[in-house]
Amino acid sequence: MKRKNNLKEKLMGGGNIIGTWSSMSSVNSVNAIGLTSLDFIIIDMEHGLMSFETAEKMVLAAEACGISPIIRTYDHYQQTLLRTLETGVMSIMVPHVKNAKDAKNIVKCCKYFPKGNRGLSPYTRVHDYNHLKVEKSTELENNNTFIGILVEGKEGLKNLENISKVPDIDLIYLGLFDICQSLGLPGQINHPKVIEEVKRCEKIISSKGIAPGSMAIDLPSIKFLKDQNYKFIAYLNDAAALKQHYIDILSKIW
Repeated sequence: MKRKNNLKEKLMGGGNIIGTWSSMSSVNSVNAIGLTSLDFIIIDMEHGLMSFETAEKMVLAAEACGISPIIRTYDHYQQTLLRTLETGVMSIMVPHVKNAKDAKNIVKCCKYFPKGNRGLSPYTRVHDYNHLKVEKSTELENNNTFIGILVEGKEGLKNLENISKVPDIDLIYLGLFDICQSLGLPGQINHPKVIEEVKRCEKIISSKGIAPGSMAIDLPSIKFLKDQNYKFIAYLNDAAALKQHYIDILSKIW
Protein backbone atom coordinates (compact mmCIF):
# COMPACT_ATOMS: atom_id res chain seq x y z
CA MET A 1 0.00 0.00 0.00
CA LYS A 2 1.45 3.37 -1.02
CA ARG A 3 0.09 5.57 1.73
CA LYS A 4 0.31 9.34 1.41
CA ASN A 5 -1.36 11.80 3.75
CA ASN A 6 -2.81 14.50 1.49
CA LEU A 7 -4.13 16.42 4.48
CA LYS A 8 -0.68 16.71 6.03
CA GLU A 9 0.83 17.79 2.72
CA LYS A 10 -1.78 20.51 2.21
CA LEU A 11 -1.22 21.97 5.67
CA MET A 12 2.55 21.80 5.35
CA GLY A 13 2.14 23.78 2.14
CA GLY A 14 0.73 26.64 4.21
CA GLY A 15 -2.72 26.87 2.63
CA ASN A 16 -6.14 27.00 4.26
CA ILE A 17 -8.19 23.82 4.33
CA ILE A 18 -11.87 23.42 5.14
CA GLY A 19 -13.95 20.41 6.05
CA THR A 20 -16.68 19.26 8.38
CA TRP A 21 -17.54 16.90 11.21
CA SER A 22 -19.54 13.68 11.04
CA SER A 23 -21.55 12.50 14.03
CA MET A 24 -24.19 10.48 12.16
CA SER A 25 -22.42 7.09 12.20
CA SER A 26 -23.22 6.82 8.50
CA VAL A 27 -21.02 5.53 5.70
CA ASN A 28 -23.46 7.07 3.20
CA SER A 29 -23.19 10.48 4.86
CA VAL A 30 -19.40 10.36 4.57
CA ASN A 31 -19.63 9.21 0.96
CA ALA A 32 -22.03 12.01 -0.01
CA ILE A 33 -19.94 14.69 1.71
CA GLY A 34 -16.81 13.24 0.12
CA LEU A 35 -18.23 13.97 -3.33
CA THR A 36 -17.90 17.70 -2.64
CA SER A 37 -14.63 19.63 -2.75
CA LEU A 38 -14.20 19.72 1.04
CA ASP A 39 -10.70 18.78 2.18
CA PHE A 40 -11.52 16.61 5.19
CA ILE A 41 -14.21 15.00 7.29
CA ILE A 42 -13.79 14.41 11.03
CA ILE A 43 -15.37 11.17 12.24
CA ASP A 44 -16.44 12.10 15.75
CA MET A 45 -16.11 9.14 18.11
CA GLU A 46 -16.45 11.34 21.20
CA HIS A 47 -19.92 12.75 20.54
CA GLY A 48 -20.98 10.35 17.78
CA LEU A 49 -22.08 6.81 18.58
CA MET A 50 -20.08 4.85 16.02
CA SER A 51 -18.13 1.71 16.89
CA PHE A 52 -14.56 1.12 15.69
CA GLU A 53 -15.98 -1.20 13.04
CA THR A 54 -18.28 1.54 11.73
CA ALA A 55 -15.50 4.12 11.97
CA GLU A 56 -13.25 1.92 9.83
CA LYS A 57 -15.98 1.70 7.16
CA MET A 58 -16.38 5.49 7.29
CA VAL A 59 -12.62 5.88 6.80
CA LEU A 60 -12.76 3.61 3.75
CA ALA A 61 -15.76 5.52 2.35
CA ALA A 62 -13.90 8.81 2.70
CA GLU A 63 -10.75 7.47 1.06
CA ALA A 64 -12.78 6.00 -1.80
CA CYS A 65 -14.00 9.44 -2.87
CA GLY A 66 -10.86 11.43 -2.15
CA ILE A 67 -11.72 13.34 1.03
CA SER A 68 -9.26 13.01 3.92
CA PRO A 69 -10.72 11.19 6.95
CA ILE A 70 -9.78 12.18 10.50
CA ILE A 71 -10.97 10.35 13.59
CA ARG A 72 -11.61 12.35 16.74
CA THR A 73 -11.05 9.93 19.60
CA TYR A 74 -13.01 9.94 22.86
CA ASP A 75 -9.95 9.98 25.15
CA HIS A 76 -6.16 9.85 24.91
CA TYR A 77 -5.45 6.46 26.48
CA GLN A 78 -2.85 4.39 24.67
CA GLN A 79 -5.20 1.55 23.75
CA THR A 80 -7.81 3.95 22.37
CA LEU A 81 -5.25 5.67 20.15
CA LEU A 82 -3.89 2.32 18.96
CA ARG A 83 -7.31 0.95 18.03
CA THR A 84 -8.16 4.20 16.28
CA LEU A 85 -5.03 4.08 14.14
CA GLU A 86 -5.59 0.40 13.35
CA THR A 87 -8.65 1.43 11.32
CA GLY A 88 -6.07 2.61 8.80
CA VAL A 89 -6.84 6.29 9.33
CA MET A 90 -3.75 8.46 8.93
CA SER A 91 -5.05 11.52 10.77
CA ILE A 92 -6.43 11.76 14.29
CA MET A 93 -7.64 14.48 16.65
CA VAL A 94 -7.35 13.86 20.38
CA PRO A 95 -9.57 15.75 22.85
CA HIS A 96 -9.08 17.39 26.25
CA VAL A 97 -5.34 18.03 26.13
CA LYS A 98 -4.47 19.98 29.27
CA ASN A 99 -0.68 20.18 29.33
CA ALA A 100 2.56 19.31 27.56
CA LYS A 101 2.71 15.92 29.30
CA ASP A 102 -0.61 14.94 27.72
CA ALA A 103 0.65 16.05 24.31
CA LYS A 104 3.96 14.15 24.62
CA ASN A 105 2.15 10.95 25.63
CA ILE A 106 -0.19 11.26 22.65
CA VAL A 107 2.74 11.58 20.25
CA LYS A 108 4.47 8.54 21.79
CA CYS A 109 1.30 6.46 21.47
CA CYS A 110 0.85 7.44 17.81
CA LYS A 111 4.41 6.86 16.63
CA TYR A 112 6.24 3.57 16.18
CA PHE A 113 9.76 2.96 17.49
CA PRO A 114 12.12 4.84 17.55
CA LYS A 115 9.86 7.89 17.90
CA GLY A 116 7.28 6.29 20.17
CA ASN A 117 5.82 3.13 21.62
CA ARG A 118 2.83 2.46 19.35
CA GLY A 119 1.97 -1.25 19.46
CA LEU A 120 2.87 -3.14 16.32
CA SER A 121 1.08 -5.93 14.50
CA PRO A 122 2.01 -6.19 10.82
CA TYR A 123 -1.22 -8.07 10.08
CA THR A 124 -3.36 -4.97 9.79
CA ARG A 125 -4.53 -2.69 7.00
CA VAL A 126 -1.80 -0.21 7.93
CA HIS A 127 0.90 -2.70 6.85
CA ASP A 128 -0.98 -4.45 4.03
CA TYR A 129 -1.55 -7.42 6.37
CA ASN A 130 2.05 -8.48 5.83
CA HIS A 131 5.24 -8.65 7.89
CA LEU A 132 7.71 -8.69 4.99
CA LYS A 133 8.22 -4.93 4.70
CA VAL A 134 7.27 -3.90 8.20
CA GLU A 135 10.46 -1.88 8.77
CA LYS A 136 9.61 0.30 5.80
CA SER A 137 5.90 0.54 6.60
CA THR A 138 6.49 1.63 10.20
CA GLU A 139 8.83 4.38 9.00
CA LEU A 140 6.24 5.45 6.43
CA GLU A 141 3.50 5.57 9.08
CA ASN A 142 5.67 7.67 11.39
CA ASN A 143 6.12 10.18 8.58
CA ASN A 144 2.48 10.13 7.42
CA THR A 145 0.55 10.11 10.69
CA PHE A 146 -1.12 13.46 11.31
CA ILE A 147 -1.59 14.30 14.99
CA GLY A 148 -4.11 16.94 15.96
CA ILE A 149 -4.93 17.81 19.55
CA LEU A 150 -7.89 19.71 20.97
CA VAL A 151 -7.43 22.39 23.60
CA GLU A 152 -10.81 22.99 25.18
CA GLY A 153 -10.57 24.20 28.76
CA LYS A 154 -8.94 26.71 31.09
CA GLU A 155 -6.00 24.47 31.96
CA GLY A 156 -5.19 23.78 28.33
CA LEU A 157 -5.44 27.45 27.44
CA LYS A 158 -3.16 28.36 30.35
CA ASN A 159 -0.58 25.77 29.23
CA LEU A 160 -0.86 26.43 25.49
CA GLU A 161 2.66 27.86 25.20
CA ASN A 162 4.24 24.66 26.56
CA ILE A 163 1.84 22.39 24.67
CA SER A 164 2.85 24.12 21.43
CA LYS A 165 6.52 23.26 22.03
CA VAL A 166 5.90 19.50 21.84
CA PRO A 167 7.48 18.04 18.65
CA ASP A 168 5.41 16.19 16.04
CA ILE A 169 2.09 17.93 16.78
CA ASP A 170 0.61 18.95 13.42
CA LEU A 171 -2.55 20.74 14.54
CA ILE A 172 -3.87 22.45 17.65
CA TYR A 173 -7.62 22.85 17.41
CA LEU A 174 -9.60 25.14 19.69
CA GLY A 175 -12.86 23.55 20.84
CA LEU A 176 -14.86 26.77 20.88
CA PHE A 177 -17.99 25.53 22.62
CA ASP A 178 -16.00 23.99 25.46
CA ILE A 179 -13.84 27.12 25.68
CA CYS A 180 -16.99 29.24 25.98
CA GLN A 181 -18.13 27.07 28.87
CA SER A 182 -14.75 27.27 30.58
CA LEU A 183 -14.98 31.08 30.41
CA GLY A 184 -18.49 31.01 31.89
CA LEU A 185 -20.02 31.98 28.53
CA PRO A 186 -21.79 28.82 27.27
CA GLY A 187 -22.59 29.01 23.56
CA GLN A 188 -21.37 32.60 23.18
CA ILE A 189 -18.67 31.98 20.60
CA ASN A 190 -18.82 35.61 19.39
CA HIS A 191 -18.37 37.10 22.85
CA PRO A 192 -15.41 39.56 22.97
CA LYS A 193 -13.62 37.44 25.59
CA VAL A 194 -13.86 34.37 23.34
CA ILE A 195 -12.73 36.35 20.28
CA GLU A 196 -9.75 37.66 22.21
CA GLU A 197 -8.80 34.12 23.24
CA VAL A 198 -9.06 32.93 19.62
CA LYS A 199 -6.67 35.70 18.53
CA ARG A 200 -4.23 35.08 21.38
CA CYS A 201 -4.07 31.34 20.77
CA GLU A 202 -3.43 31.68 17.03
CA LYS A 203 -0.32 33.75 17.66
CA ILE A 204 1.09 31.16 20.09
CA ILE A 205 0.28 28.15 17.88
CA SER A 206 1.52 29.66 14.60
CA SER A 207 4.75 30.87 16.20
CA LYS A 208 5.70 27.23 16.86
CA GLY A 209 5.08 26.14 13.25
CA ILE A 210 1.88 24.26 14.12
CA ALA A 211 -1.36 24.72 12.18
CA PRO A 212 -4.09 26.45 14.20
CA GLY A 213 -7.64 25.17 13.75
CA SER A 214 -11.14 25.80 14.98
CA MET A 215 -14.84 25.55 14.15
CA ALA A 216 -17.02 27.86 12.07
CA ILE A 217 -20.81 27.91 12.36
CA ASP A 218 -21.58 30.24 9.43
CA LEU A 219 -19.96 32.12 6.56
CA PRO A 220 -18.94 35.17 8.68
CA SER A 221 -17.14 32.90 11.15
CA ILE A 222 -15.31 31.15 8.29
CA LYS A 223 -14.11 34.55 7.09
CA PHE A 224 -13.14 35.56 10.63
CA LEU A 225 -11.02 32.44 11.14
CA LYS A 226 -9.34 32.86 7.75
CA ASP A 227 -8.58 36.51 8.57
CA GLN A 228 -7.06 35.36 11.88
CA ASN A 229 -4.73 32.95 10.01
CA TYR A 230 -6.52 29.76 11.11
CA LYS A 231 -5.37 27.16 8.57
CA PHE A 232 -7.77 24.34 9.51
CA ILE A 233 -11.46 25.26 9.54
CA ALA A 234 -14.23 22.79 10.36
CA TYR A 235 -17.68 23.97 9.30
CA LEU A 236 -20.69 22.58 11.23
CA ASN A 237 -21.27 18.81 11.05
CA ASP A 238 -23.35 16.48 8.88
CA ALA A 239 -26.39 16.44 11.18
CA ALA A 240 -26.45 20.23 11.65
CA ALA A 241 -25.95 20.91 7.94
CA LEU A 242 -28.75 18.51 7.00
CA LYS A 243 -31.16 20.09 9.46
CA GLN A 244 -30.20 23.64 8.44
CA HIS A 245 -30.73 22.84 4.77
CA TYR A 246 -34.34 21.82 5.32
CA ILE A 247 -35.02 24.73 7.66
CA ASP A 248 -33.78 27.11 4.97
CA ILE A 249 -35.90 25.44 2.28
CA LEU A 250 -39.04 25.49 4.41
CA SER A 251 -38.56 29.15 5.32
CA LYS A 252 -38.63 30.01 1.61
CA ILE A 253 -41.69 28.00 0.56
CA TRP A 254 -44.13 28.41 3.48
